[in-house]
Amino acid sequence: MIFPNPPITEAIFDITVNLRDSFNHEILLTFHEEVKESFPNIQKRMAFQGGIELKLDNLDEIHPQLLPISNKPEGYIFVSQDEKRVVQARLNGFTFSRLKPYESWESFYTEANQLWEKYAQLTSPVKVTRLALRYINQILIPATGTVELKNYIKTVPEISNDLSVIMEDYFMRIIVAHADYRPSKAIINQTIGQVTENEKGERVVPLIFDIDVFQQVNLQHDDEEIKNIFELNLRSFRDEIFFKSITDQTKELFK
Repeated sequence: MIFPNPPITEAIFDITVNLRDSFNHEILLTFHEEVKESFPNIQKRMAFQGGIELKLDNLDEIHPQLLPISNKPEGYIFVSQDEKRVVQARLNGFTFSRLKPYESWESFYTEANQLWEKYAQLTSPVKVTRLALRYINQILIPATGTVELKNYIKTVPEISNDLSVIMEDYFMRIIVAHADYRPSKAIINQTIGQVTENEKGERVVPLIFDIDVFQQVNLQHDDEEIKNIFELNLRSFRDEIFFKSITDQTKELFK
């Protein structure tokens, strides 16, 4: 089902890999040479770890800080001129993101797969270990009075009837599996924000509905099964979760 005004704010295609130990990270810059016409902007991606600095002469002073694990980047981020498409070429994998407006699965997947094949051709991964498809949706619920979330989303947190409270905010995270799509799993995150205004100046409550479907694998980078898992498993699983979680009233918001 295609909506004129889809709620997708970001669609993400992600593949985790193992590269050979002797891999030269500068090869990732060669990848940029091949795609820079479409993705001219480049940023380094560094790996950091949290740390705490303690001064022995003053133990009352504690300074949390992020420390780089290495002076070498763990990858690079390539961004299109309009900043709507982003590629991450990393030592542990590849990610393609499409920001709003999302056009269609066909255009999104075709571009993601073409870029992945370029990455794989240059890096020759030892193996592919994880495939993931993530869709971050923002549903703008009209705030014309008391908002009943169940009118828009079918899975919501329940508050005891014995509590006389009003839910002002929530964050919910669940991990699910489905017999038809095993061994894939899905991480579903939901949260609501504060009342704001949409482009028309109408008061709305933003509901974030984040669906991250993934499968642990052990495949060669050129295995046809990668394409099958994305198109026949992960995409279908994501669609089932989305369409069976929203109501007809929600669908009207996307027209």
